[in-house]
Amino acid sequence: MGKLEGKVAIVTGASQGSGYGAAVAMAREGASVALVSRTRSKLEAVAREIEADGSVAMVCPADVTDSDSVSKVVSDVADKFGRIDVLVNAAQSPVIRTAPLAEISDEDVRELWESGAVATLALMRAVRPHMIAAGGGSIINFGSGAVHRPAYYGVYAGVKSAIQAISRAAAMEWADDGIRVNVVFPMSQSPAADADFALEEGRAEMVAKAIPLGRIGDPIADIGAPIAFLASDESQFMTGSTYALDGGSNYLR
Repeated sequence: MGKLEGKVAIVTGASQGSGYGAAVAMAREGASVALVSRTRSKLEAVAREIEADGSVAMVCPADVTDSDSVSKVVSDVADKFGRIDVLVNAAQSPVIRTAPLAEISDEDVRELWESGAVATLALMRAVRPHMIAAGGGSIINFGSGAVHRPAYYGVYAGVKSAIQAISRAAAMEWADDGIRVNVVFPMSQSPAADADFALEEGRAEMVAKAIPLGRIGDPIADIGAPIAFLASDESQFMTGSTYALDGGSNYLR
């Protein structure tokens, strides 16, 4: 029996990186996992991996910036499994994150906000009635250490700061509903991280050297496992907080 046995989780951004790590880790703990991202083929590959371990996965291709798609994913998951217990909001547009405020395009600004803070809130609001019906739930949203070093990441950091504020508000407002809301700062191997590292030769090595534990995190072991804990009843007294899953890169107080 895993710590998430009998629970149903929705994970956005589940096709790669930390979202993938969260989906696989929660499935290994017994959760039935609905996988959400734009690309069906990538989701199907993750689903095959989860099912090969004897767990249950549901493929839900969707664009989280489309409100109708968000509503359909949530209703489809509730119809299939009869409940929703966990939401992990890992999705974020792959649009370039490093850009000076004076140079970033209006289109990139909109895409970052709509795929980040706007989509996160939309999914939170959509799952809330189902979590209330299930007796409570756990929401884990993705922030970023960029909020502490926002120069040249200004819009992206602003989006992640908004997600933190929304998460803290929901943690307080929805506590009586039995819904817990927390934020994580993940730092793991992913295509998005690879794209960032490619901007400068030797950047990956420089980043790893600056991490106190000396390496970039593994999506499943270092990011997914703590998220599975936050999703479970073992963390039942933890809400409204931010947790750095980054090898010591961020000091949070």
